[in-house]
Amino acid sequence: MDGYDCIDRAMICVTCLAPTESLYITYTNGHIQLTECSACHAPVDKYVERDNVVLFIDLLLLKPGAYRHLVYNSLEASLRGEASGSNAVEPGPGSPVQKGALGSLGLLSRLWILLLTFEIYLSCATEESRYALLLQRRSQGVAGWSILDGIHSRSTNFQYTYFALRSLLDILLFHHLLQYAVIRICGWGRDVPHPRQVLSYTILLSYGAKIFPVLMLIWPYDTIISLDIIKWVANLYVIEALRVVTQLPYAAIVRIFIAVTLVRLLVVKSMMAMFLTGGDVQQTINYLVSECVNIVPRHMWNSSG
Repeated sequence: MDGYDCIDRAMICVTCLAPTESLYITYTNGHIQLTECSACHAPVDKYVERDNVVLFIDLLLLKPGAYRHLVYNSLEASLRGEASGSNAVEPGPGSPVQKGALGSLGLLSRLWILLLTFEIYLSCATEESRYALLLQRRSQGVAGWSILDGIHSRSTNFQYTYFALRSLLDILLFHHLLQYAVIRICGWGRDVPHPRQVLSYTILLSYGAKIFPVLMLIWPYDTIISLDIIKWVANLYVIEALRVVTQLPYAAIVRIFIAVTLVRLLVVKSMMAMFLTGGDVQQTINYLVSECVNIVPRHMWNSSG
């Protein structure tokens, strides 16, 4: 009989976070027995035998065990299988552990590409709705000039390129700044074998809540206001997921998140304005000033619309 052995405290009990030497034991007849935690005496990882639907629901409910199962135990098994090139054992129908190597891009890279694709699509759809609202308000004499005018005056290919670059830059900054702040500034991850991968998977799973507006584009509601609400909900998901995985205090995570958000907003707005103007500094400043001026009126339009 065999199981996943713990290497460098990589696998943990999803209930009490105690390190474990194995998640389960496989007998010769194919049956498995979940390992009991020596600290809390609960199964070290009940999600090994859980269905993917149950796991997905628990992720939406921000159950700590579901996040720890994926970002510690399953990720470690996947990374180990990728490094060795051997087939990883899939203990139950609910385990996301992949059979075989994960491919040249890797599981995390593939998931990030999927998320980026959704983000680009949502950016295009959202800004199209905002521009339509802008034109409506302008016809009523209550809206001024906006950076959206500069974007929509260009060709369709340029618009798609603009939104793709903006989404890519936004996700990359958000991802790497959070990693740097948690690992370098807070000092988390010294006893975790793969801290960067663990944080990357955590951010990815929580950030995935931002793809829910895709359903709202299929069944339209008050799109602009609803999209903004869901973006804030997604931010709360990120904060809670980071707390569950890192065990850092809320105050530290909130400070990091606010700082990262401000830096990301400043950098993305500035760089995309430079891209839109072709490097014209004065026009870039005018774009940024118009964006600052329009922040309050935009929320007023959203509320009254």
